[in-house]
Amino acid sequence: MITVREVNENDLPRLAEYLPTQQPFLQTRKDVWEHRFAMWWELNPAFTSRIPRGWILEKDSSLAGFIGNVPVKFFIGGEERTAFAGVAWYVDPSVRGLSSIGLLARFLKQDNASLFLFNTNNKQLMKILYKNKFTGYILPGFQTEYLSILKKENVGFVTREFRIIRRPLQKIPARVLSLVRAYLHPDPVPDIGRESEYSISVCSSCDDSFFRIWKPVTDRCDVTMSRDTATLNWLYFSPVKRRQKIVLQCRKKQDNSLAGYLVFEIKRKEGAATGIMKLIDQCIEGNDQEVLRALLHFATETGKQTNLAVMELWADNPETEAYLRNTYILARESQNYTFIRFPEGYLHHSEPLKICPFMIAPPQGIDHF
Repeated sequence: MITVREVNENDLPRLAEYLPTQQPFLQTRKDVWEHRFAMWWELNPAFTSRIPRGWILEKDSSLAGFIGNVPVKFFIGGEERTAFAGVAWYVDPSVRGLSSIGLLARFLKQDNASLFLFNTNNKQLMKILYKNKFTGYILPGFQTEYLSILKKENVGFVTREFRIIRRPLQKIPARVLSLVRAYLHPDPVPDIGRESEYSISVCSSCDDSFFRIWKPVTDRCDVTMSRDTATLNWLYFSPVKRRQKIVLQCRKKQDNSLAGYLVFEIKRKEGAATGIMKLIDQCIEGNDQEVLRALLHFATETGKQTNLAVMELWADNPETEAYLRNTYILARESQNYTFIRFPEGYLHHSEPLKICPFMIAPPQGIDHF
């Protein structure tokens, strides 16, 4: 007999044992899922006991599927509401079909949902989401990632990261030439000048100024993730970490007000001496290029000091895109999909909504698939 029921707290140890044994998750361990569960629910400021953690599929008394449910605060039409991100949706092949759709149906029928979210690049899952009235958005907006070589001596890591030795083969010569150019003509470390009016530092928490700097951006959007202080601290500074995050803040020396910040995730394979410094979020007041240069100068030096091989960047506005394109030699196409759906009859607008998804918007940025 196949049944679907809501996940309760007592199911979590059982799920943490089950999921690493399934094909999509074989590279994970029990402790990885324990960390994820804590991040999704225990530490999440949007979670309450009235919100389902997700749903499990059982065949007789055995686990056969799961979909997680992560609440996230969103601004929708100027009001703060709760969106729900579907995560780690998996069903055993022996019971797929209507059972799989049954899990998705429970996710989509939950009460008090203002928005449903999915992040995936899986083509099969994307087809299912489109059929279920989700709208897909490609991130980053300019669909280009720029790579800066921080440590030339880590040539093996750089080569793998830039996908020199991967297919399609016809692209390899162009990539090799770009890599050779990057080694012969290193990316310039942004010059901020000795008399800069800004100070850069690593910060360990977000204050209200982080929320305020986002306000002009969020005010331009009908639908966007809330950048309230509690949400930002959850995303950036949760005590449950599998990967290190570094938040670099730029403040004006005159009054110590926040002028901008960048958030990087440090990705190292287990046991590796080096890794990649990956930009996952950013906000710069007025898209000020001087602030951007100051932050990138500090980020470059930080990456070198921590023995990272590559820094990965992307733009969220035309000015930053132009600066990165004119500064960095190594670039590659980037397409990460986020999917959004409103509940039936939730909103009625005569004009299309301005929806502003961001790279860190869940489920990205909270350490899961």
